[in-house]
Amino acid sequence: MTHAMDTEGRIKAGTVNTPDLDGSVADYEQWLGYRVVERGLVSDTHAAHWQAPAMAGNRYAVMAPASGAPVYIRFVEGTAVPAYKPLMSFGWASLELTIQDCDGLHEQLKASPFEIIGEPAYLDFSDAIYPMQAVGRAGEVLYLNQVNGSLPDYDLPLAQSPVDHIFITILATPDMQKGVDFYVKGFGWAQGNTYDVPYSVINNAFGFPEDRSHKLSMNCVGRMVNNEVDQYPAETIVRPQVDGELPPGVSMVSFITDSLDAAHTGALGPAVRLEGHPYDGRQSALFRGSAGELAELIQRT
Repeated sequence: MTHAMDTEGRIKAGTVNTPDLDGSVADYEQWLGYRVVERGLVSDTHAAHWQAPAMAGNRYAVMAPASGAPVYIRFVEGTAVPAYKPLMSFGWASLELTIQDCDGLHEQLKASPFEIIGEPAYLDFSDAIYPMQAVGRAGEVLYLNQVNGSLPDYDLPLAQSPVDHIFITILATPDMQKGVDFYVKGFGWAQGNTYDVPYSVINNAFGFPEDRSHKLSMNCVGRMVNNEVDQYPAETIVRPQVDGELPPGVSMVSFITDSLDAAHTGALGPAVRLEGHPYDGRQSALFRGSAGELAELIQRT
């Protein structure tokens, strides 16, 4: 298997805790063109590594885009958490996927189980990205971004299939700068541009006026953006979850690193060598960021 895309800071996988594994898999197959590349039961070793021992023995499925890009969405079956509401708690808020035709996908998803929470609209500061937003049955938020070209400071990936791979993750944090600094100081990445803009999906989630602005910044490695870090309002709560399980919605994000030894922040446990996607026999360590989010590093070789 090739790991040509495995460079420092690149997203390798987003993990979603779903109460309905079969439904989530079917939705992504039918409506997003993803395919299952691995199925199984969570091992005791994996569950312990994730700090989620209650997930051991649960079913999982790893899915990849039709493009063949080795960047995955991993669904793990867990307990439903009725108190969890998308975009209203701290932690990983969304996975951002590069797509080819935003208007076309928008029309298709109107008939799907995905809930559209943001209509297609160009960003205020650039026409290089034409996004929409939707929520899956596990409460996972997807930013579906038609990439038309790169930005002056950043390179953005053009989709090679109608719905392609994750290229940015969105972090909801009580302190934007602390959220950014965790990855700058802990993993050696850089801080990108900072914006203060009206943010429709946050405003809609909380019932705020549509013109209310929110601060956001980015983590970067060279010209690659991997995290958008959003300052969430005071009304945001700590994400509710079942003891011993992964958090609901987007639970964890896995990033490639050149060396686990380069991390300057303490891992939650010892590094372990794991089989299956996204690890493929490589060492991995798990960290907890400033907003309570789980960030996994997988050593490139």
